[in-house]
Amino acid sequence: MTKRLRLKASSLATVLALSLAGIPASSGMAHAEDLLTLAPRAIPTEVNNFKLTDAFLAKLENIHKKLATMQLSATEEEGRDPNPSFDQMVASIQARPQVMEILNAEGVKPRDYIIGYFALMNSLAAADAAEEEQLVDELRDINPAHLEFGKKHSERIRELIGE
Repeated sequence: MTKRLRLKASSLATVLALSLAGIPASSGMAHAEDLLTLAPRAIPTEVNNFKLTDAFLAKLENIHKKLATMQLSATEEEGRDPNPSFDQMVASIQARPQVMEILNAEGVKPRDYIIGYFALMNSLAAADAAEEEQLVDELRDINPAHLEFGKKHSERIRELIGE
C-alpha cells in the first residue's frame, strides 16, 4: 500500500481504538502528508493473516451501531501515545465494561476487533490501490483474500470506517 493509505489505516484504527466511536477520517485529524512517519512500513503479519468473513464484517457493523450511541472518548493516558501498540489498544477496550459488553454480545474478542479492523482497512486500501496502475507493486505483500474481500465489500467497509 502507499504510505498515505497505510497512514490512513493506521490513524483510523488508532482513533477508533482510543475513542471507540467510529469517528470519520475527516474529523480533526492531521493530513496524511504531515504524518507519514507514523505509517507502518509493512502490514503486520497478524493483520495480514486475519481471516475476513462476511459474518465478521456484519458483527463489526453491529458493534459500531451500538458504539455510536455511546459517549466515548480517549482518556488522558490513552491520548499520550500517538502510535499505540495493538496490546495498548486492546487494553483500552478491556478497561471499558460497556464496550466489552457490546463486543461479548457479538462474540468478538477485543484483539480480534482491533486486528480485524486493521485488516478491513488494509483490504479496502488494497482494493483502491489495485485500481491504480502505478500502485500495483504496492500490493505484493497484501493477503490476496483481503484484496478480494476489499473489492467485494468496499462500500460497506467505507461506511464502517467513516470514509
